[in-house]
Amino acid sequence: MSSGHPVKALVIGAGIGGLTCAVALRRVGVDVEVYERATELRQAGSGLSVMSNAVTALAGLGIDLGLDKRGQAVESFRIMDQCGRLIRDLPFQDACEQVGAPSFCLSRTDLQEALSAEAGDCPVHLGATAVGLETQGPGVTVRFRDGRSAKGDVLIGADGFNSAVRRHLVGPEQPQDCGHLFRLGVVPFRHPCLTRGAVRHYWGRGQRFGLIDIGHGRCYWWAAMSTTSGSPVPSHVKEAVRQAYEGWADEVRAVIDATPEADILTAPSRDRAFLERWGDGPITLLGDAAHPMLTTLAQGAGMAMEDAVVLARTLTEPTADDPVQALRAYEERRRDRTRAMVAGSRSMNRLTQGARPHRRLIRDTYFRLVPRRVLVRQTVQALAYPDGPAAVPGSVRRDLSPLERLYWIADRTSPLNVIARARVHGRLSPSLHRRALDILQLRHPLLHVAIIDDGTGAHPAFVPLDGRQIPLRHVRARPDDPTADARWQHEIDGRELAEGLDWRTGPLLRAVVITSGGTGDADGGDVHDLLLTVSHVIADGKTCLSLVREWIEIAAQLDRGASPQAAPRRVLPATDDLLPRRHRGAAGVAAFRAMMRREEQTSRSRPAQRVVPSEPVPFEQRRTRMTYRSLTAGQLDLLVRTAKRQGTTVHGALAAAIVSAIARDEGTPAAARFSIGSPVDFRADLEPPVFPDEVGTYVATVPSRVRYEPGRPLWPMARAISQDLVRRRKRKEHLATISLPRVAGPRSLADSESFMRFMDEEGPVNLCLSNVGRYDFPEQTGPWRVDGAQFLTGVSVMGAIVAAATTCHGRLSWNFGYVEGLVPASRAQRIADDSVRIVLSALAE
Repeated sequence: MSSGHPVKALVIGAGIGGLTCAVALRRVGVDVEVYERATELRQAGSGLSVMSNAVTALAGLGIDLGLDKRGQAVESFRIMDQCGRLIRDLPFQDACEQVGAPSFCLSRTDLQEALSAEAGDCPVHLGATAVGLETQGPGVTVRFRDGRSAKGDVLIGADGFNSAVRRHLVGPEQPQDCGHLFRLGVVPFRHPCLTRGAVRHYWGRGQRFGLIDIGHGRCYWWAAMSTTSGSPVPSHVKEAVRQAYEGWADEVRAVIDATPEADILTAPSRDRAFLERWGDGPITLLGDAAHPMLTTLAQGAGMAMEDAVVLARTLTEPTADDPVQALRAYEERRRDRTRAMVAGSRSMNRLTQGARPHRRLIRDTYFRLVPRRVLVRQTVQALAYPDGPAAVPGSVRRDLSPLERLYWIADRTSPLNVIARARVHGRLSPSLHRRALDILQLRHPLLHVAIIDDGTGAHPAFVPLDGRQIPLRHVRARPDDPTADARWQHEIDGRELAEGLDWRTGPLLRAVVITSGGTGDADGGDVHDLLLTVSHVIADGKTCLSLVREWIEIAAQLDRGASPQAAPRRVLPATDDLLPRRHRGAAGVAAFRAMMRREEQTSRSRPAQRVVPSEPVPFEQRRTRMTYRSLTAGQLDLLVRTAKRQGTTVHGALAAAIVSAIARDEGTPAAARFSIGSPVDFRADLEPPVFPDEVGTYVATVPSRVRYEPGRPLWPMARAISQDLVRRRKRKEHLATISLPRVAGPRSLADSESFMRFMDEEGPVNLCLSNVGRYDFPEQTGPWRVDGAQFLTGVSVMGAIVAAATTCHGRLSWNFGYVEGLVPASRAQRIADDSVRIVLSALAE
């Protein structure tokens, strides 16, 4: 660690996780002692897998366990029915080739011997049962039943499923039993069906069987059997297994017959509730002690090995001055990856162990019909080590959700960017901007991803980047340039809205700094307009504003010589997966369809007008332009007070003004209904809630139908919009709309034309007001004064006009984004000017 003090680590447990931890820590220069409660390192007669991700993780520290000599690399993976008929030949080796490392199967004994040899002279104390932990003062002291004690800077609980260290941290727990157990064996075995490097799984009714070549003429087999019947006495276990698999494939029955009764082991199938917090103070957990998982994905050993490597790296990072903080950083880096593996193992177990006929039909049909490319991609996601040299800790590697895919398809058709701007007064060097952006990128997993696709547009996925920085462009305005003050508007209007981000290479954002000369005011320095352009796939308006604020705050820390924290934030699942249960899956689809039925009934009885395009523009030619308007501090204050007095909101007033301006522009002669959309922030509705400074898209647009009457005051219309939004939020319609892409959205780029045309011609809205409300953006950051914070958004194929409002720094910024051609510039400026006039006139009434 960078403090210069050599760290001493105590590892409790000398199983696969504990020994790997000792090897990894010693490899990075950490002093390690291992304590094991058993009096000898027992030889266990079972097998296991060391998957490609674990091989890659170990290789990153230069650790080679010689697995190719001790075990056997997987060369084929087949799913069979109980009679030995092929269900699916899995593309497992293709996935291994893509991630660049093989997967190995071997006996637990051989792996334990390899780790012991690699650990060398690392002290391993046997017969040491931990009975007490003390953390008073720096470090930790562990006391053992035989009276021994040991003191270290950190303690790693790697003591398996029944971890004493975990029990010390969280108290007694009940395991989660899965209703079946495993019989296991390793035996010399040859059979024509068991070719070199073969993994064969056999699926039956409520039971499964595995047959795996582990090299040197040996086979590892396992039998997943129901626990509903009484357990046989040990002397009759083999006969019980024989009877359970009577009539199964010849090779299954043959390997059972070849195994001596005494060599058949029994193991329960169980896990525990996932812990969101693995440690306290100088104590943490690793492997099965932290995240015990079912064996279905064969990743128990792999996850423990990944844990060990990430822990070793984290403890020895240049910024890791405090061992306790380093442990928390390690836990944060591993939490999302291991949570996904625990959940994936449970889901796959439910699917593959199915006893009921309909579950077996679903299971077998899915694996027979699922496209090969999907299986490859899913397998690659599991076998790719996310914290390896080609990825930043806290990386994202997953499919885009249906909502993200919809935004991606729209962006591929026409740029769909979200932009935030803030003005900084003071002297900032270009290098300061660059360094601050680099730290910002490290903190947020979605800021270092690209998107890959299989060529059809049906399966886009996030993948981590290999160190590619956020592009930063510097623009210098001459001191005598009369347009310097508005240069940021020209950059946004002419470039940032019009040019898409390269999703193939990533990252999905870029930055611009526009610097003009000193103003001669009290700041005595330059003026910098900071622009951040982010793909709507990963950001909304609040996200962009939060990132610009963080960018400035990091720069201020660097300016005063501090070292800002660069540890990555938690990796969040897709938005769709964070929705409350009643808005996920089938329940979410039902809620969406119920909402759509209400909308159809309302549209028949109260049809609403939309913005009428001035001329047609092909989807791929659509580009967003912007026009900027604002309200002064005095006007804003009066608007807030008047809206409150009128029983409405600022949002309702602004939306009503826009509708009135559109109606006037279109020459609406009599009363008519118009539809306007309002993006609603739902971060607080998610489970768990998402913080305002976490990156992602967390808004859903709900439409409001409002009655416009020429000559009528603004306030009744404003109240109607505000009240409608309240009703819709109470009905959770903003959450129901998240199911739109899943129910009715395009499945790929190829079939998106009809969806976009329907939304363009008959969708509920093509006019929106996106209002983040009063945004807390500091007016002073470090030595600099900050003002002008605001956001705006592209339109792409998602409408005709989207106005974006931000209340910040004593001003209401009102940006009108519009699709050029659908709405000519002169018309957009006319609508913007009239919207402002209508609001100001209403305030004067």
